[in-house]
Amino acid sequence: MKIVLIPPLLCSPLAYAPVLDAVWSRGQVTLADTRHDDTIAAMAERILRENAGDIAVLGTSMGGYVALEVVRQAPGRVTALALVSTSARADTAEQIQARARQSALVEDGHFHALVDAAFPGVVAAGNESDGALLATWRSMTTPVGAEAFLRQQQAVVQRADLRGMLPSIACPTAIIHGAQDRLIPLDAAEEIAAAMPTAQFTVVEGAGHLLFHEQPTAARDAVNAWLASAASECRS
Repeated sequence: MKIVLIPPLLCSPLAYAPVLDAVWSRGQVTLADTRHDDTIAAMAERILRENAGDIAVLGTSMGGYVALEVVRQAPGRVTALALVSTSARADTAEQIQARARQSALVEDGHFHALVDAAFPGVVAAGNESDGALLATWRSMTTPVGAEAFLRQQQAVVQRADLRGMLPSIACPTAIIHGAQDRLIPLDAAEEIAAAMPTAQFTVVEGAGHLLFHEQPTAARDAVNAWLASAASECRS
């Protein structure tokens, strides 16, 4: 099995560190590079161009937007899909305005301030004072840098609403979401699950948007269940 992991906005591949061993145990792993394109479509095109043949795709947050676009562009090549901490909706006007404020802050030279200001929103309320999680957040975001972040913001703001394609996705699919996610609320995942009734839907308690690092054991269990389902489908 060839598995492509697509990182969240502002995150390096360290976002997947807690589950990387579980994924690697199932086959070849590629970590997608989303730093160079300013549209979700171009990010998906890059993944398809750089990964020949069939692929299983796991995307988190912005990576989930890209994963859905990969399926839209090449449905016959995606053998399994996992959508983590994500939504199929386009941004609302309020979200677009918030992103504009964030981008302006970074353009003014305050990238590191943006990183720290974003932290409380990516974890469950009970984890806001967790110094180890904050250090992890800084270590996975700092390498992305200001220029790549601004390109990613532009891509996310312009993305299409892909809810209409959800019922047509036939490959084994997992939806994994933190119960206390305040960045992309749980109802976004529930909406995807309602449109894809055969998907595995896992709600991770005690986790916000950064669920792989907030609840690594539960995250590994959910990813392992998805991979087992994908492997079973491939054998059948």
